[in-house]
Amino acid sequence: MDPLVSVVVTFHNQASFVAPAIETVLGQGYPNLETIVVDDGSTDDTRRRCMAFGDRVRLIARANGGASAARNSGITEARGEYVAHLDGDDLWHPDKIARQVEVARRFPEAGMIVANGHMFGEGMPTIPGLIWGDIGRRLAATSEPAILLEPYRALIRRHCFNTPSQMMIPASVYRAVGAWDERIKMVADVELALRIAARYPAAFMRGDLVGYRLLEGSLSGPYHSRQFAWALDTFGVMRKHARIAPPTMRPALEARMAGDANDFARDAYYLGRRGRLAWALRYQLRLLAASRRAHRVLPYLAALLLPERLVSTVARRFRGVRRPGDPGFTLETK
Repeated sequence: MDPLVSVVVTFHNQASFVAPAIETVLGQGYPNLETIVVDDGSTDDTRRRCMAFGDRVRLIARANGGASAARNSGITEARGEYVAHLDGDDLWHPDKIARQVEVARRFPEAGMIVANGHMFGEGMPTIPGLIWGDIGRRLAATSEPAILLEPYRALIRRHCFNTPSQMMIPASVYRAVGAWDERIKMVADVELALRIAARYPAAFMRGDLVGYRLLEGSLSGPYHSRQFAWALDTFGVMRKHARIAPPTMRPALEARMAGDANDFARDAYYLGRRGRLAWALRYQLRLLAASRRAHRVLPYLAALLLPERLVSTVARRFRGVRRPGDPGFTLETK
């Protein structure tokens, strides 16, 4: 028999996306699904539009608690052998669940099955590829429909996929590792993936099965700056994980935090010099508090408070590097 898959769809003030998202689930070719829709305290027309689907979905209406809390509400009601997540502004290919179940059967030891896809948004071209970094390169190098990996160390170095809408997780894994951390607002999928990868291998799939919608008004903010918002949340995730990670992994976690602190301080410095000085100063102060890596952030913060010509002169004299904005310019301390 085909195993039951529980699909948990979460919305918050996304009335215009309700019909496309739910229809993308109801249109799946896989025969054994239950669709659980969670309205996370919407104040627009989201709930009424969810109710229009009647008994084809099971609707949970809850007070606003954030995306992770909404997902956990759906998991509590799920009866399936697997749980698949769909954020309310994303879309699925009709074969997505069927192909994930095939991969789950092929790799029953997998703690998560992660589908590939594309990014899309109004006024922008479609961008292929939702699995990237080291794992994305390994996936691109094979003709197999899916590969099973031990991704733990790679995920510590850099998260490798875009959205919870790519994830299908066995219910037994949730029972073993716990649910979504409701304290984490923007990168809860990073934290959950690390928890899973610490105990299980993971399967990563080829193909264009998930549409990740880019929205300027999303939780993470405009696309061009959301990496900066993600970074602040990620430090808390890494510190949390350091408390439960094997001792052999802690140097890699420390290297990740030190590298991120330096890289985002440097990038904020560049943006500050290019006309966003007030934003860059505020961001670097937040980065200083979030990263707790003063020796990585303070040189860039200090440089923003000094005349650019003076910074360039000092940098050339003591580091032998180029002017700010030139390839190779850095204020990184060793």
